[in-house]
Amino acid sequence: MFNFFKKKKVKDLVIECDTDVIHINNKPLTFPTNYSTLTQVLGKPSRELKKSNNYMIWDKYGVFCGYTDRDNILSINIYQNKEDRSEYNTKKQFKGKLILNNEEITNNEFGKIPLGKVAIHRLGRESDTRFGFSLGVNRDYKDS
Repeated sequence: MFNFFKKKKVKDLVIECDTDVIHINNKPLTFPTNYSTLTQVLGKPSRELKKSNNYMIWDKYGVFCGYTDRDNILSINIYQNKEDRSEYNTKKQFKGKLILNNEEITNNEFGKIPLGKVAIHRLGRESDTRFGFSLGVNRDYKDS
């Protein structure tokens, strides 16, 4: 028997960026955030590493987060290029959508997009192909 009421699992993430809040699959996420909020938005991490910092990795989404204080997480990283083969990289690349002002941001080059309280930063050196992006606190933001 089919269960038509079973909740459909979301395969890929849709990340929509506004000035002060990010929505991941329609769930709001503000930065700084905390461990509990990230697991509510993204689910249980595939892996967690405890080194000099703590790391949460969602391999199926291509999302990684490093933190020292689980109640003050400043950003999440989204990987789109598998050149980094370290244990900190995700096993799969981000295949979802990153949307800013109702327009999808593709894998074209960009530096930093300051939104307001949040910002999108490129991952990787300017001279290299961008291997992803980071979403998190905009350190340049001044609350007026």
